[in-house]
Amino acid sequence: MMKIINKILYGLASIALLAGCSLDKEPFTALTNESIENTPGALEALNLGNYQRLKSWVENWHRVTEYPGDNVALSGTTTDNLFYNYNYQRIVNNGRVNSYWENSYRIIAGVNSLLAQVEEGTDAATDQIIAENLYLRGMMYFYLVNVFGRPYNQDPTTNLAVPLQLSADPFEVNARNTVAEVYAQIEQDLLRAEQLFTNYRGNIYGSIYAAQALLARVYLYTGDNASAIEYANKVLNAGQFSLLSGANYTQIATAAPENNPETIFAIKFVQDIDYPDNGWYTIGSMYATIDGAGWGEMYASRSYLEEVRKYPEDVRYNFIRPVVVNENELHAYYVTDNYQYASVIVTQNGSDYMYTDGGTTRMLTKRSNGAGAYQYFITIAGRERSVLIDRRLDNRNGHLKYFILKCSGQQGQAHLWSPVILRLSEMYLVRAEANAKLGNTAAALEDVNVIRRRAGIPAGGLWTTANLDGKTALDVVLAERKLEFAWEGHRKFDVFRNGYTLDRRYPGTHIANTNSFLTVEPSSTAIVEFIPEQQIVLSNGILTQNQ
Repeated sequence: MMKIINKILYGLASIALLAGCSLDKEPFTALTNESIENTPGALEALNLGNYQRLKSWVENWHRVTEYPGDNVALSGTTTDNLFYNYNYQRIVNNGRVNSYWENSYRIIAGVNSLLAQVEEGTDAATDQIIAENLYLRGMMYFYLVNVFGRPYNQDPTTNLAVPLQLSADPFEVNARNTVAEVYAQIEQDLLRAEQLFTNYRGNIYGSIYAAQALLARVYLYTGDNASAIEYANKVLNAGQFSLLSGANYTQIATAAPENNPETIFAIKFVQDIDYPDNGWYTIGSMYATIDGAGWGEMYASRSYLEEVRKYPEDVRYNFIRPVVVNENELHAYYVTDNYQYASVIVTQNGSDYMYTDGGTTRMLTKRSNGAGAYQYFITIAGRERSVLIDRRLDNRNGHLKYFILKCSGQQGQAHLWSPVILRLSEMYLVRAEANAKLGNTAAALEDVNVIRRRAGIPAGGLWTTANLDGKTALDVVLAERKLEFAWEGHRKFDVFRNGYTLDRRYPGTHIANTNSFLTVEPSSTAIVEFIPEQQIVLSNGILTQNQ
């Protein structure tokens, strides 16, 4: 690991924002081993400092995990390095990626410093703090290995990931470890944490449930499906969490995390304090303009929209806000052969829609969704295309403004959001995916249908072994994960770790380059980020670059 990262000292000036109280403690730079032992609350202050650092970490975590997926569509080019994360045009000096790396290792260094100053078995409070920090380190390495290392199913004992830094030595410089070695360390940290937790302090702190939930995900990613089911069941059977009702589904984003019974672990941002300007430079500000705040330049992708609108009852569409500019003009929007939006004006007669083509009135083709509603299609240039029917929408550079609200609106503040890292619905879908891979199709579909029922999907839209229509149970699970976990940092990993091809054949500026990635194969070198060049230089060449 790089010397510059390990030399960074961790101030605690803003910890009160996380803790909700005033801390009159010595800063980190003044805390020695002796003062930690003799200063009441010093160890907890160090612990809170590691949580506080998550607030700096999470913005670029989102950009490097979510933007390369297929749920987003950028409406213009930009000089911001996020553009390279979005369009798979990797560069070695991407400031977003370097910031993500640095903030991840700052948290790891803070954890290591704390762990070096405490001993297991001293008392219950100390064991709790050790466990929380082991969880944080495991979480950091989980995302690092997936951003900078290839999926586990691609030769994990040979492919390199990131350096494991486990000591508090600020001058230690390590080479990159293999994907398998990093995952082994994650598992070790989380299993140790699971044994050490002594109480549950709420879903904005590490907990036994957070460790178990992350272990369930780790085992799923590494192909240990039996253990994935075991750990998902531990969380599901604990009785600590419950799914939000469909009527309250948007509280995933809008409720303070402590008031969300579905959240297992979230990074808390505080109302009117963390973003006093309503959040111009936040995750949600790229997705929507709310109360005059936010750029609103990246929208829900066409592929996501088509899936979430198959059933009008699906509450997940409540996180989308089409920006209407003419309520009196109804359009059928479709995508052209060169992946641009186009439309025809339509009039409605019951469940039918008519449009005029060269003076001739034609009708959109409609097909039942099997649950009392229809999907609509139009034939253009000899090819049938799906349409989405909306009031006339605003656009930016021809890209329709389907604002994303899932990362905004907490407690009524425009772009306040406490990113959710783990929630109960994931445990159902972890168990579903693991069962699908073990050949337990009926069990997998049962768990998928728990999530679909909660979303409001009627009985005709639920899955059975008799209506898979050529899909596999794994196809069904991954399609549900796309709907359920959009904009939560899962999709890119879900696609590639299962050997699927990412399909981005839809409007967006990812198609602006001559060598654009309309589809991305799991074997592509582009699916892993370059190690930041700055970090390679600082390591004196000990770190090696990805292909």
